[in-house]
Amino acid sequence: MSATELRVGVIGTSWWADAMYLPALTAHPRSRVVAVCGRDPDRTAAFAERWRVPLATTDPSRLLDAVDAVVVATPNDTHAPLAAAAIDAGVHLCLEKPVALDAPTAHDLACRAEAAGLVTLVPFTYRWMPHNRFVHHLVHSGAVGRVHHASLRYYAGYALRPGYQWRFDPAVAGAGVVGDLGSHWLHLARWWLGECDAVAAHVGHHAERGPRPDGRPYEPAEDAATITLRLADGAWVSIIVSAVAHEGGPFGQSHQAEVHGSDGTIHALCDWDTVQEVRYAPAGGAEKPRRVEIPDEFWGGARRARVIDTYHDVFRSGDAMTRAWLDAVIEGRAIEPDLAEGARVQTLIDAALASAASGGGFVPVD
Repeated sequence: MSATELRVGVIGTSWWADAMYLPALTAHPRSRVVAVCGRDPDRTAAFAERWRVPLATTDPSRLLDAVDAVVVATPNDTHAPLAAAAIDAGVHLCLEKPVALDAPTAHDLACRAEAAGLVTLVPFTYRWMPHNRFVHHLVHSGAVGRVHHASLRYYAGYALRPGYQWRFDPAVAGAGVVGDLGSHWLHLARWWLGECDAVAAHVGHHAERGPRPDGRPYEPAEDAATITLRLADGAWVSIIVSAVAHEGGPFGQSHQAEVHGSDGTIHALCDWDTVQEVRYAPAGGAEKPRRVEIPDEFWGGARRARVIDTYHDVFRSGDAMTRAWLDAVIEGRAIEPDLAEGARVQTLIDAALASAASGGGFVPVD
């Protein structure tokens, strides 16, 4: 790796790689996307041509031989083997969540990456949205005092679409919404509020799922869930995630959060249309939660009128997530959330699924 240019590869040619990663990677001043790998040779070649990537291959090992750092943005069941190959090749790694289909595999990957001295990132996307960063700031600056309890809700409607979706096939995804949407909120709960020592969950199966493309039967994974975290300090967090909610709007989802503590309450709302706001009510008064302007430092120059514009600016041209990881690789320093955090979240996913399967009682986590 030269001091001025990092050679980067991307494994995966989905719309997510196209919309999230390539814009950020190709706009970075000190890196160059030199290789892309996908399962379909024609799709991969077209993807490479669209982004002017010189090497298009269906062989991950060929890509790993040509790069210093790699983004893995593929279906869940391929995350762990591709990550292991990258670690063995000494390639810095940005790995989509969930990082594996089970916690022991995830922790093994994290330990191996640390031993190899690699800079890793697990892109829990919503961590970088301005309102969530501001909530983190408020909580850690003592605005709510000692946290009593919190409620986090993520509503979406993609499970309502008919037909097969691999995100609800346990053999491919490992879990349904607990891993897909819940992983984001499990990470935010940890980032905002700290460690938990037990997890309980109930899950639902509401929408009809289509058969696998090859016709083989399967038991579809959950499309809605309620997860309760017992924090190490005694506080509680309730998380509701649903992929069968009729949210409408341009993004088809909404995020809501409240944190209640000894000194006040924080309310955060992102409707993924035009609203991204934080409200605060101090303790000891009759005042309703009032809107608190999110300071400029948390916007980082992103547009504010429409959430989708904020989202695009934060991740495509801002110094968040993918571009921050590239900087960390070049500068030889760690970044968060790393593979160890991805493994910790996988531990909570596993605990939630175990709780749901055994009736919803608390499952201790180390």
